[in-house]
Amino acid sequence: MKFSVITPVLNGRKYLSAAIESVKTQSIDDWELLIVDGASTDDTLSIAKAYACDDARIAYISETDTGMYDALLKGIEQTDGDWICWLNSDDLYTPWCFSTVKKYAEAEKMNWCTGFPGCWDAEGRLNYVKPVSCYSQKKIAAGWHHDKLLGYLQQESIFFRRDLFKKLLDSDIARLRGMKYAGDFLLWRRLAQYSALDVIPSVLGGFRRHDSNMSEQKKSAYWNEVLSTNPFQLPGPAAATIAYFYRLRSARTAWRLIDAADKSTASVKTAPNAISDRLT
Repeated sequence: MKFSVITPVLNGRKYLSAAIESVKTQSIDDWELLIVDGASTDDTLSIAKAYACDDARIAYISETDTGMYDALLKGIEQTDGDWICWLNSDDLYTPWCFSTVKKYAEAEKMNWCTGFPGCWDAEGRLNYVKPVSCYSQKKIAAGWHHDKLLGYLQQESIFFRRDLFKKLLDSDIARLRGMKYAGDFLLWRRLAQYSALDVIPSVLGGFRRHDSNMSEQKKSAYWNEVLSTNPFQLPGPAAATIAYFYRLRSARTAWRLIDAADKSTASVKTAPNAISDRLT
């Protein structure tokens, strides 16, 4: 079981080394990392070259592209791992991330999965973990998981099989390639058309919150792209009520997953089975 890590980056010198190190420090070795540089003008390429020279599992390409999702798709096309994951240059994985995904994936048939979403600060300290663990395949596909309803899915905590990705239509790929900000929202909707999202009761990774997050700087543009996919929406009060009860149920499900994992340390087969408690 091999992991293909794609890191799209443009002028990401400040945090890139830490992101790469979080891959290199994984407790299993069967992975490849492709850094897809969009012709950066800072030291990004020099950092990528240095790591590639030092570790044969790390490679890079550097050329102009049409945006993050064009870079992501280039990376997917040029890698061959069984599982695909996407780590932005300012995000981080936990050291046990790949081994944990492998353990659960081998014990229970999974097509894509996520962990409890985490958030790092600018210095790389884990600020918090969200007890989010209850996902409906139908609601992801219908576009409920956005900032004005159930909350976004965190890309750096999501892993999906290459075979699942190959189910996407050419039209889906073309649309994803043309997006600038919210391609992840579209990608999760399309994956959910074919498979449920499973939850592993562990922190696999997290995004880094800092003063130059694109998600904050381009928040309005991101939301406009979300709207272009025709997501499910509700009036403000109704959305707030649905979101409140979703968080309650999700936190309760997180405790059930944790309890199941705690009671079955000798085998991982019990814990993933609790994942079947999803929203309908």
